[in-house]
Amino acid sequence: MRKLLILIALLGCVAVVLVASNSAFTAGQDIPKESKVQPKEVVLGKDSQSDKYGEAPFNHETHSTKTYSIDGKSVIACVECHHTDQPAAALKAPLKTSEREAVLTTALLGAADAKPVKSCRTCHLQAGDDSAEMPAVTYEGKPAPTKLTNEVAYHMNCNVCHDKSIAARPALKGKIPASADCLICHKPVS
Repeated sequence: MRKLLILIALLGCVAVVLVASNSAFTAGQDIPKESKVQPKEVVLGKDSQSDKYGEAPFNHETHSTKTYSIDGKSVIACVECHHTDQPAAALKAPLKTSEREAVLTTALLGAADAKPVKSCRTCHLQAGDDSAEMPAVTYEGKPAPTKLTNEVAYHMNCNVCHDKSIAARPALKGKIPASADCLICHKPVS
């Protein structure tokens, strides 16, 4: 009987180790190319080619449910980041690509027949990845087009929004990262 109890305890420990290692693997998987499930948290820069600043955890849930708009009075619209998820008529320069007939909302994504949302890297590839055409934009005052890699796209979108929020609400200074506050978002590599 004692040997049976020891065997059961040992098997229980093995099961716990297997479940824990499997859940750790699941948490470390890459973000899918598209999904109908809104992630709670995402890690940006997970496989960055530069290890200067490290990964940047991004809480998708708070950015999509709290009043994080520039003026602090409304929730950020999905299309502020997922810009292809709106009708072509709603696009503002320099945006060119539209893939929906209706503007993406949480309610629209929750519908049974909802079209999945593409991840940023579906179009904004990592620098050096030539598996698809990289979007580019020519900014005023710059002679050559800027390739919108995932890193450039994240920084342009996140930093511009944060800088505008701080300008509109100075009390946010030091609470959210501005363009120069890299280490507030990025977790240094050990």
